[in-house]
Amino acid sequence: MSKKLPSGELENQVLEILWSQGRPMTPRDVHDVLAADRTLAYTTAMTILVRLWEKGLVDRERSGRAFAYRPVLSREERAALRMGEVLATAGDHSAALSRFVEALPERERAQLRDALRAASGGS
Repeated sequence: MSKKLPSGELENQVLEILWSQGRPMTPRDVHDVLAADRTLAYTTAMTILVRLWEKGLVDRERSGRAFAYRPVLSREERAALRMGEVLATAGDHSAALSRFVEALPERERAQLRDALRAASGGS
């Protein structure tokens, strides 16, 4: 399965729950966290987890009669994918990158320079 970014607010919330808990979670576990803030059917939590699994964003393993889900990507890996997808939609990639870098605080620009140096062999 290829990794696709979650499109809905609930998908993003479920990923955040999985990251914050740091352990595989069943649909019931996820539902209990989501339902603390809103009225939500158990089947909705289950559907969201299955969608994320179909998109390749979570893995699942048997846990009793249910599956327990865990994220495949870290928050940082997901953010990098999102940045790549947004850049792909820019007409002029160079201009988009320039505007992005200009908007970064100096500390983050330095981190970006370090990452670019490391990616190009450290020169």
